[in-house]
Amino acid sequence: MTKTVAPWGAWPSPVTTDLVLSSAVVLAEPMVGPNRTVAWLEGRPEEKGRNALVVQSAQGTHEQVLPDAKWNARSRVHEYGGGAWTFENDGSIIFDAVEGPAYRVKRRDDGTWSEPEQITPQSSVNRFADFAAHPAQPGITLAVLEDHTNDTPAAVVNSLVVLSSGSAGPAVNEVASGTDFYAAGRWSPSGKHICWVQWTHPDMPWEGSELWVAEVAHNADGTVNVSELVVPGSATKVAGASGNVESVSQPRWALACEGQPEKLVFLSDRTGFYELYQYEPEGNKEVKPVLQELTGADVGGPDWVFGQRTHGPLSPSTWISNASNGDLRIISLDDGTSYTVSTPYVSISALDVVSPTEVAVLASPAASPALVALLTLPASASSVSEGVKEKVIKLSSSAAVDAGFVSSGEKISYATFDGTSAYAVYYPPASATHSGPPSSAPPLIARCHGGPTASARRGLDWLVAFFTSRGFAFVDVDYGGSTGYGKEYRERLAGKWGEVDVKDTIACVEHLVKEGKVDKDKVAITGGSAGGFTVLASLTDSKVFTAGTSSYGISDMKLLADDTHKLTGARPPADRSPLYKASQITAPLLLLQGTEDRVVPPSQAEAMLDEIRKNGGVAEMLLFEGEGHGFRGKDSRKRAMEKELEWYRKAWGIDASE
Repeated sequence: MTKTVAPWGAWPSPVTTDLVLSSAVVLAEPMVGPNRTVAWLEGRPEEKGRNALVVQSAQGTHEQVLPDAKWNARSRVHEYGGGAWTFENDGSIIFDAVEGPAYRVKRRDDGTWSEPEQITPQSSVNRFADFAAHPAQPGITLAVLEDHTNDTPAAVVNSLVVLSSGSAGPAVNEVASGTDFYAAGRWSPSGKHICWVQWTHPDMPWEGSELWVAEVAHNADGTVNVSELVVPGSATKVAGASGNVESVSQPRWALACEGQPEKLVFLSDRTGFYELYQYEPEGNKEVKPVLQELTGADVGGPDWVFGQRTHGPLSPSTWISNASNGDLRIISLDDGTSYTVSTPYVSISALDVVSPTEVAVLASPAASPALVALLTLPASASSVSEGVKEKVIKLSSSAAVDAGFVSSGEKISYATFDGTSAYAVYYPPASATHSGPPSSAPPLIARCHGGPTASARRGLDWLVAFFTSRGFAFVDVDYGGSTGYGKEYRERLAGKWGEVDVKDTIACVEHLVKEGKVDKDKVAITGGSAGGFTVLASLTDSKVFTAGTSSYGISDMKLLADDTHKLTGARPPADRSPLYKASQITAPLLLLQGTEDRVVPPSQAEAMLDEIRKNGGVAEMLLFEGEGHGFRGKDSRKRAMEKELEWYRKAWGIDASE
């Protein structure tokens, strides 16, 4: 088929906002419960971004656990949340409902789900997350509590607690407190031990955190002593250190094996990458690597959000973890040998074990929507060439277009300002019907992720396809500080946020221009939260970008310190705030902001807008009523996508009227 030649950025496309948003959900937190039951969260734009809990039974049927739209299974502990729900050992489900009490839902005798039952005392100031149900005793659950009695950032109190129910009603008892942050409270299979991760401000979880293990106190009848859960003097620091020395995360207990001591497996970056280590609280108490030979690659990341799952036990002696590029690694805990298994994906963001030969995954294929699937693993290393057998449970989107309109991302590396390599995922324009004028290059949109220690996600992203199918090139930048490239790469951003991220993004653009892939006069920069800060900082420091969009981005570090929560990491000095250099912004700037954002309040965008206009610059702000840090509702996301497209076309004089 001969393609029609049309200006870059002006092509017609079947990838419309209605197509994308009417058929899409955001999948998160897949978990496996009793009797091979798999469940996950669905963030639904059609329901104003509500997180619905969906269960697939062993028979393959899908059931909404929370069919009433008033129930939203979402945690706001640390504001970023995660870890919003878990299974109990009887198949019941515990979840947090955004703010306030935690709840339980049970399956009735007729197979339907009960109305949520409150399991924590009524409170308007308490939030819960990262639940872990006791392996044998019903109604006993570890959780992270965040107390907002004093709602100023420095005064919010976090602790590890145990939730229980008795004749006096629901109770919350403290397990560990005194540091700023807690995560990953987990019971050992016997219930004799618990573990947790903690860290203290100003350290963030990727800079310095600690793994602790303690003995569980029991009553004379063998039940858990919830009023004093930890045996006095038994709490032991296993690994981790503050001050950017060692970060630990994702502790998981090995499955019980009769006659063998309990074993804890966790991630540590002590050698420069997040690799697997093991510890036996009743054994030799030595921390040692799980693998015979370290891989020199990150298996997972820090506890930026709760509930991450990138490794787990297949059997008492066998472990599974992420490997690179969507592969999985099967490991023997007995001798540390391992082998990798290929999958149909470019990345796996979460996994949980169904059986010794089957796992549930949240994964991304290269050019089709993210999905939840069951993977049957090869029986042994000798049959690894067979790969996995895939059974898709849920697609994140039912939208479908001709494959010619979908651009596949290419992982690239490039030289940065300091001579090291940085990374990105580049998407060229793609259309089944149109091409750009010969001897010309397309406009570029460079996206900066948030965190700032997150990373670009590989796989089909309909927002990327929305632009690339219209004749734009798109690049997701993994600037210095991004997770997934080891500790040394993360530390490039330490003390240099607002410098390294800016220069690495500029270097990425210059690399693509030099290769002739993009038009140097039509380059936009976009990003949200910490990525929005990089957008604003880049526009003040460089003329490389000729348009920009900041979504809930940080403009003033002093305002951030006064207004936001405490999980924000080491902030750049105030004089690096883009607000104070707004007069240097000459590119048209679009500001997108939620009215209910508690992480980066609207005052940040409003101050930036006023300052740019005062200095004669071009800026516009769209406020999204009721939205917080990130837009979840269909109408908000539709307006944001369409406005950003319109903004770039207007800035560059691209006429798409024909």
